[in-house]
Amino acid sequence: MIVAPELGGIGSLAAAYLERQAWYHAVVGHEGGEDVALLSAEVLRPGSPGLARLVLGRGGSRFQLLVGSRPPAEAAEVLGSREAALLGQLTVAGATVLAYDALADDELCVELLVHVTGGSQRASMVRRVSTLVSHASLVFDERLFMKCYRVLEPGARPEVEVMLRLDEVGFNAMLAPVAHWREDGYDLALVREFQPSALEGRLLAFTSLRDLLAHACAPDDSQPVERAPSEAARARADPDAETAAAGGDLAAEMRRLGSTTARLHLALAEVFGDVPATRETFAAAVGDETGRVERELAGLRDDAAGRVVRLHGDYHLRRVMRSEAGWLVAGFGDDPLNGTDAAGSSLTGRRGSPLEDIADMCASLKMVAREALAQRAPEEAETATHLADAWIRRNETAFLDGYVGTDGASRLLPDDPALVGLLLAGFGRERMLRYEATSSEA
Repeated sequence: MIVAPELGGIGSLAAAYLERQAWYHAVVGHEGGEDVALLSAEVLRPGSPGLARLVLGRGGSRFQLLVGSRPPAEAAEVLGSREAALLGQLTVAGATVLAYDALADDELCVELLVHVTGGSQRASMVRRVSTLVSHASLVFDERLFMKCYRVLEPGARPEVEVMLRLDEVGFNAMLAPVAHWREDGYDLALVREFQPSALEGRLLAFTSLRDLLAHACAPDDSQPVERAPSEAARARADPDAETAAAGGDLAAEMRRLGSTTARLHLALAEVFGDVPATRETFAAAVGDETGRVERELAGLRDDAAGRVVRLHGDYHLRRVMRSEAGWLVAGFGDDPLNGTDAAGSSLTGRRGSPLEDIADMCASLKMVAREALAQRAPEEAETATHLADAWIRRNETAFLDGYVGTDGASRLLPDDPALVGLLLAGFGRERMLRYEATSSEA
């Protein structure tokens, strides 16, 4: 154990603090067992306020804790109502101080930013982002976003690895990494760009469909009441035309997102390599009652099956944002507290056909439609369902058109467009069954 002399006694306080954290118990459980050990402690900033970094361990798990210290009266003023951040009383150089989670102290958060970025970045304001996962999230001056990892993972974290490698090959459709803090084989923190004006893809999609349904299903108070049935009748008669004519049509944006997704897969292939897909690559898509997918795959030549690449692995409308410059992709890594997908497979380093990410996005459109339909009145159900189905078809088609229309993307997918459609439908069914099972458990 390596402990800075001025931090004597911090181990028991830190261990007790960990025992009060939900993210700690999500890793080690609630049952008794071996004690938490203080593995190392280093002073990042001496004096007052002081800043130290601790590494604690229990079994094979490792945890990072950033600790601040101030005189009691000063600490109480700085922490305010954040009493849960307190570790306890400590004696440093003969003086009594209060030790606490440093990420509750604005001044020390800014000091940490300077440390992580090697002095290249400074800030005047910090904002904490509430999170239930195992990292702390901080926003500086509404321009930089920092993740401080509390649960440490040996080796490269997927998020850090993917973002840094994509940045190296010039993939710019993401919030670019600014700095990376790594010591002793563990990723400790990541700083990236922050764009407060960017809109989450799910919000953009939900607004589009909600406006379409409101226009076609609800009466127009500015016109005679008789007009309302004709709106609904027209929507039932030709929902595709009604959807295409809607003011909030999303198809152009979905086409752009499809192209961004293709560029993402091409960049991932460049960075992590790609290999030929085989019939086994598409095993999860085989499950239709007619067996049509299986029959098509039986005669598929491996050289016509597309490629296997590193996937995003959790690709849906909450993982993309629309900025002034275009679509941005986020969410490249899973959290240790949620380290598997709904099927129980780790997202870390997941590889497969790009059709899996595409199917995830198409399933995400369906989930938005379900949510929007649930908010309509029962008497609107028939018309709204016809329109929502048309909205899904239109945006799925636009997304795929944008993907296959991107230079170089066609080599990633099977040669036969009909087979692509069948495989997407198969992967889509598997995704929806997975989402439904997750929802029923919630």
